[in-house]
Amino acid sequence: MRRLIPALAAVALLAAAAPALAQDLRVTRADGTSAAVTAAALADLPRATVTVAGGSGPQVYEGPALAYVMRAAGLPVGMRAHGEPMKGYVVVRGADGYAAVLSAAEADKALHEDVVILADRLDGQPLPDKEGPWRLVVDDDIRPWRSVRQVVAMDYRVAE
Repeated sequence: MRRLIPALAAVALLAAAAPALAQDLRVTRADGTSAAVTAAALADLPRATVTVAGGSGPQVYEGPALAYVMRAAGLPVGMRAHGEPMKGYVVVRGADGYAAVLSAAEADKALHEDVVILADRLDGQPLPDKEGPWRLVVDDDIRPWRSVRQVVAMDYRVAE
């Protein structure tokens, strides 16, 4: 029994740490390398808001602009997006397997007026578990079908 208690304590500590580990966003680049953008790094990025129609009225999502998330992961944005990267696109993936595609230019605030964010707040509060830790929110989409909840990864690719 004495050996079981420390083992159970270790399992409990690992389980408590699991959500913190899950907070890293995995970003895969076109060359196959990947980066982990931490929740702390995401929290320090410039933020924006997107208001979407909800069943009970407008909902205000807040989080870092996707272009800054891309830059933090070493993806070409802004002036670095000229030329070959103009064929780039990102696939944003949720924990449930749902995914949405955005052209890299569409996600880049330097090239496109619509705002795309990786929201971590809804109406001033942290996202509920069923939506978080992050949710992709695309401003001005007529239907919210590219709004990926429980975002866990982003893949950047370049079209042929």
